[in-house]
Formats: sequence, structure tokens, C-alpha cells
Amino acid sequence: MLNRRLIRVKVLQAVYAYHQSEVKDLRSAKSFLKKSIHGIEDTFINILQFPYDLFHFVKTNYNPADKHLKVKNESGSVFNYLSDNKCLDLLVNNPKSKEIFTSSSYNWNKDSDFLFMIYKQIGEADWIQKFENEDSNDFSRSHEFLTTLYKYLIESSEDFNIKMEEINIHWHDEKIPVLKSIEKLLKSCTEDGGKVEVPLISKDLEDDLEYSEKLLELTTKNHSEYEELIAKRTPEWDSERIARIDLYIMIMALAEFMEFPSIPVKVTLNEYLELAKIYSTPQSSKFINGILDKLLNELKKEGKVNKQGRGLIE
Repeated sequence: MLNRRLIRVKVLQAVYAYHQSEVKDLRSAKSFLKKSIHGIEDTFINILQFPYDLFHFVKTNYNPADKHLKVKNESGSVFNYLSDNKCLDLLVNNPKSKEIFTSSSYNWNKDSDFLFMIYKQIGEADWIQKFENEDSNDFSRSHEFLTTLYKYLIESSEDFNIKMEEINIHWHDEKIPVLKSIEKLLKSCTEDGGKVEVPLISKDLEDDLEYSEKLLELTTKNHSEYEELIAKRTPEWDSERIARIDLYIMIMALAEFMEFPSIPVKVTLNEYLELAKIYSTPQSSKFINGILDKLLNELKKEGKVNKQGRGLIE
């Protein structure tokens, strides 16, 4: 399954879009949510293909005599590792993985200026020095180089991240799960190619979609009821003064408390507090924690929180 925190983020985005729309259309909100979840796989493929297109660009355009293409790395290590990477070649030609290198929804080759900029940044990055004077034909070194490259692009390259945000407005939320999937693929890549396994973004996509759609539906359907519950616990707060995103986070949490018997209350509470830290104000997490804690205790007394399964019954 997809990381549930990422799914909650996707639902929160759909809930926010639903309430911001003049026409409250749940069908459109569900369509938006489904498309957003499916889009994670497109992001995975686009990122995975980037070095392939970058390598092709280098091999096609690189001329050591051209001063315009000079980088600080004078030994040629960058060019060697990019133009002839054994690990990448194996993935591109392996029956289990080659299809993903031809199904990208974004054509990196159309932006040669961006490719060259990233190429220069790689050549001038500190981490490239560890590959100086190393044999680029060695599979283990090419494997390490490729793994380090993906990690650098996703975690450290500001220009690459800006580009990805232009391509995908959800990049900030998806980047770490995508990196973990790429690292898992690379870990399975051995020199004989026999163990290559392309990780599924979701092991059970139908289950993930069912969970996300149910959470969206319950959150929107019971919005007024849950908002009233919250308002009773915040007498000093006018509901209109509560940040909208805080309200949506608390309503989603209430839906999970009462309607998802297999999700432990502690998991729900921790997850939504983390969302508050990321997407709302610095004070929101503490405020939300206080309200949800009060509500949870009262809902338990009223018998409205019923968890099932081993380890879930409190």
C-alpha cells in the first residue's frame, strides 16, 4: 500500500479543493483524488527516466574541446559515469524494467538548457569527488554513482526541485516516497540482472483508493456534524476564526476515529498532528492536539470509537 500519510495528504488536498469550489461536487472531488493518487506513479517514472535522458544528452552533445561545456571536473569522471553507466544500461535493457524508460509522460529532452545546467551542477558537486580516478566500467561503482545521483537530485538540487514543482504541484509531498521506490529498485539491481524488481508504488492500489475515497466521502458528508462537535469544545473560538486547514484536519481525524475500526487512535492522532505541523501554522499542532484529545475521550465514553483487531482494543 501507499504510505498512508501521503494518502491523507491527497485527501486533505481534495477536501480543501472541494470546500474552495463554488459548486460542491463530490464526484469531481473523487475524480481529483483518484487522479492525484495515480499521478504518483507518473512522477516515479518521470524521475527514474531523467538520468537516462540526461545521459543521452551528454553523449549526444558533449565535446571536451567546447569551453561552453566545461565543468570543474577536468578528469572526465562525470562524463564517463553519465555516458556509459553499466547499472543504468542494465535497467534500460532488462525485460522487467525497460518499459518504464519508454513510458514517461514528460519529455526531458525538450529542455536541453535545463539538462546542461544539471550536468554542470553534478560536475561541480562535492559528492562527485569520491568517484574521481575510479573505474566507471566497474558495475558496483556505476551502481553507487547512479544511486547517489538520484538522491542528490531529489534531496539536494534546488534547481531540479524547482523544475519538478513546475511539472507537478504535488512534488513536495511525493518526492520522498518516490526516492524510496527508486532506491528499492536500484537495490535489486545486480550485475547479472536476474533479481531486478520494479517496486509497485502501491501493493494494493484498490485498497488505497477505497480508503482514500471513503475518507473523503465521510469528511465531506459529515462536515457540519463534526464541525459542531468541534465548536462545542472551543467556546472561546468562533468557528470562522479557526484556520480552514485546521478544521479540515480535525474533521478528517474525527472520521477516522469513528469510521475506520482498523486504524489505531494513536496512529490517527499522530498522523494528523504531523499534517498540521507541515501544512498549517506553528501553533496549530498544539491547538489541534488539545481539541482532538478532548473529543476522543468524550467519544469513547459515548461508545462512538470502536476499534477492532488485535492490539487495537483499548
